[in-house]
Amino acid sequence: MIADAVKVMIRRKFLTGVAALVASPAAAHSLYGQWVAYRRRNLLIGCHRKDPATFELAQALVADINHALPKAKATPARAPHPERLASLLGTDQMELAVLSNPVARAIAEGLGKFHAYGTIPLLQVAGLGGHALIAHAEFPDRHAWMIRSALSGSAILDETEPSSLPWHPGAVAFEAGEPVPGIH
Repeated sequence: MIADAVKVMIRRKFLTGVAALVASPAAAHSLYGQWVAYRRRNLLIGCHRKDPATFELAQALVADINHALPKAKATPARAPHPERLASLLGTDQMELAVLSNPVARAIAEGLGKFHAYGTIPLLQVAGLGGHALIAHAEFPDRHAWMIRSALSGSAILDETEPSSLPWHPGAVAFEAGEPVPGIH
């Protein structure tokens, strides 16, 4: 009988400890921490399910980027809808995305269903027909230059329908034949 009471006490202490660990702030942020680490190791290119072309374009971009820059470990990151991408771009959880030109403009200006996210400074890295590879304005010039370099000569580039977003300085520097920004 005493042995059973001891087992119950031990079990309660164990379960209390597990509950405390699960409820701790460190555990609450562990998934976010893993997301941050994953983003540091991989170049994520956002796309979304509401526009299937964004996923197809992101896959093609990933193939070209990984061929030229294998250390980038580019991978598509598929959101359920463009509002989720606006949220990720606006909170610096994502730096690149493939969006249709009208959606990119609406996100940048905080129009319509994107009003709740405010204005988000977006710049164009590459034109993809009626879509564009866009970057948050904080995306380093050097990285935009390298991505634009990796995409040079790519069949995926189609700048016949340019986005109304301004061009990223790194992409402009590459097209102007300037050296990689930040390397002296």
